[in-house]
Amino acid sequence: MRLVLCDDNRIFCEALAVALEARGHQALAIATTADEGVAAVARHQPDACLLDFRFHEGGEGLGAARAIRDRYPDTAVLVVSGPGGRLAPLAAAQIGVAGFFGKDQELDKIASALDTIAAGRLTPPPGPSDQGPLSALTPRETEVLRRIAAGQSTKTMAREMTVTIETLRTYVKNVLGKLGAHSRLEAATLASRAGPQGEPKAEHPLLAALTPREREVLTHLTEGAGLREVAKRLHMSVKTVNTHLHNLRGKLGVHSTLEAVALARSRPEQRPDGPI
Repeated sequence: MRLVLCDDNRIFCEALAVALEARGHQALAIATTADEGVAAVARHQPDACLLDFRFHEGGEGLGAARAIRDRYPDTAVLVVSGPGGRLAPLAAAQIGVAGFFGKDQELDKIASALDTIAAGRLTPPPGPSDQGPLSALTPRETEVLRRIAAGQSTKTMAREMTVTIETLRTYVKNVLGKLGAHSRLEAATLASRAGPQGEPKAEHPLLAALTPREREVLTHLTEGAGLREVAKRLHMSVKTVNTHLHNLRGKLGVHSTLEAVALARSRPEQRPDGPI
């Protein structure tokens, strides 16, 4: 297969290229940022692209994976992620990539999956386990995650759980670490996706005050996109996204992005309390 390899660790890419070429595949290009990966796919039109889930610089792999799937449907996308994260396979499965692998897996296993794809049998990414992606959390950490998803502030959580601010922050740090999330917003998104799916919720009436552009920004944030990813999706600057965020927070009467997202996900009778 003709391949583009995209990871911010060039040594990992080069080692993978050697392993794959030994099995008859052809590495057309190595990219070290998400944007370079999308450009390399556009230039070479490969059969498959192996893409890091998250980069230190140059955008996020998940956004690049979505862009490649939308613009170059003939290129199979395989997402690669470091060990320990639970959010990555769930997010990768949601956008329908051809495969998902941990960087701690043997290179031969990744090469075998490409052989399978080459034979015309796509390898689906693993879904969440029967216990769900939140199963590693203790009961106390699960409560903290529920409160994060509801948009509660650190002070409110500490007060209602009768713990110190320092203890509460330790709980939050443990929750983010176990979920492989990099922010409270990302953790809240995972909690929302992993929860039971019931009847569609009615829209909160406060959202009616938002402009169409503000609604778009909030919708993408609710899906778990970061500011840079929202800016790329909506073809605007991060500064403009922040302006829309400032305006919509004022209209919704909230003090943080997480509060705004919690309000967007809530039922009309619910209302998150306090700034983060």
